[in-house]
Amino acid sequence: MGRNCLVNTHWKILSAKTPRCVNDVFDTLLEIRHLDQSAISGELKDLEPHLASMRGMEEGARLMADHMAAGHKIVLVGDYDCDGITSIAQMALFLNDIGYRNYAVVIPLREEGYGIPERAIRENADAGLLVAMDCGTLDFKPVELARSRGADCIVIDHHQVPAGKLAPATVLINPKHPECRSPFKEFCSSGLTLLFLAALRRALRDSFPSPSLGGKYMALAAIGTVADLVPLVSANRILARSGLNSLNGSCWPPVSLLADCAGLSRKSITAGHISYYIGPRINAAGRVSDGRIAYDLLTGSRPEELSRLAGELNRLNAERQAQEDRILKSIRSEMAEKPVCTRTFVSANSKWPAGVVGIAASRVQQEIHYGPVIILSVDENSLTARGSGRSVPGFDIHQALERCSDLLLKWGGHKMAAGLTIRTDLIPEFAARFEQTALEYPAEIFEPCGRVDMELPLGLVGSELMDALRSLEPHGMGNPAPVFAFHNARFTVKKAFGKERNHFRLGFGNGLEGVFWRGTQRRPDLAAGSSDCTDLVFQVEWDHFNGRPSLNVKDMGDFFHDRRPA
Repeated sequence: MGRNCLVNTHWKILSAKTPRCVNDVFDTLLEIRHLDQSAISGELKDLEPHLASMRGMEEGARLMADHMAAGHKIVLVGDYDCDGITSIAQMALFLNDIGYRNYAVVIPLREEGYGIPERAIRENADAGLLVAMDCGTLDFKPVELARSRGADCIVIDHHQVPAGKLAPATVLINPKHPECRSPFKEFCSSGLTLLFLAALRRALRDSFPSPSLGGKYMALAAIGTVADLVPLVSANRILARSGLNSLNGSCWPPVSLLADCAGLSRKSITAGHISYYIGPRINAAGRVSDGRIAYDLLTGSRPEELSRLAGELNRLNAERQAQEDRILKSIRSEMAEKPVCTRTFVSANSKWPAGVVGIAASRVQQEIHYGPVIILSVDENSLTARGSGRSVPGFDIHQALERCSDLLLKWGGHKMAAGLTIRTDLIPEFAARFEQTALEYPAEIFEPCGRVDMELPLGLVGSELMDALRSLEPHGMGNPAPVFAFHNARFTVKKAFGKERNHFRLGFGNGLEGVFWRGTQRRPDLAAGSSDCTDLVFQVEWDHFNGRPSLNVKDMGDFFHDRRPA
């Protein structure tokens, strides 16, 4: 265990079929992803059954409409991550668009942790309704406090629902509730919020204006859905694709300014851009400073202020990256002194900021230790530690934490990610039990393995293939970007490039080129002008500069030695 995961130990080919034409490629990709044509071509109208079958959706919409008809004050609360902030922003924009101004917004500070802060209730004693988004399912104390003061509480959430531990919300909208009839359980809160607004718009009838829920609403739902790493299949695929169309079809200043700061000017925004550029900048506000900065950008309208806020988020993102780098450097030093030989990895330190440990956990898993990772920030004054965990496919981290719940002060999440708070003196016992849980799973789950969809003849790489691959977008969890392999590929290193000249541009003949990122580190034996014959693992991407398809080489080596030369 504890391998550097930048280098996969092996690659697994998911399909034994070798395609003869582009249609074969497309059909095989659908088969591997368990998708059919209807799943690829779903439209917004196909969300209606999810809205109709979602437990609490209509009841919650009617309750909020009643409070609005009475003019009651409404408190909007959401977590400080991208999903929570895009959810609150949708709700606030809707209230603004219909002219309802009697509301307050509360976003927890990173020192308060995830969930509903009790100050949201104490500072708004005159509120008649609390609406919690991306939190609230297990926030027993604050919800109970709100109810004891006479306020109703609507919770719109997607985190796991343990039996017998629910907060006493007036209405709970959560597809993971065992009584929810929605056939799709993997919405995140920004998607659920969009569905809720559709129900609320109907419940308000003629009392208020009825704005379209396209444009900025769809864009926010897509950003939250992609950034929260929920599976981009079924309803989530429809939300993501429709939202990306909205983002690319109009210039919405908050996101276009953020995209400009990220170097995406004049580029068509993809799910990958949200994952790696836009989402992290929205997340950075709550993790490093105050989530209100991101909220103000997404709900603002004054050009000068929007430019300032976008620039501030860009700066905070750079600060967040520097903090992550320091955590990883510390963990690498820790591992150099004491190598990890366990399936899981748990580490705590008082110098690590609580706001970035979740992203640091993801990077530790990607770059240092492949397995369930938990990174904790220690508060020496309270003798507690708060942190985040990231899992690997096949290991349910939420279920694992449930088995350790007697050691935890607070915890929650889902199969692939979770958060927790624990007394510092209990960390060793927790780490041991967490590891014991992992030992009950098959060993292969914890072995890094790259997944290749199929072998692809390089002769099929062209515009027709690009059109077929585009129809499978957006890519993300549950629908990853296709990865291909080719046996005994002959290529020439045309040049090394980059600031440190650590990337290779490759030529494969017939005008086909590719890039091997960090190639000098992975294959130091290659140099400009050299040639070789080897197995390739690659993705097919569009080279915007040259206007043609290109190979993004992920790895090269003797992976498929048992196959005949192509």
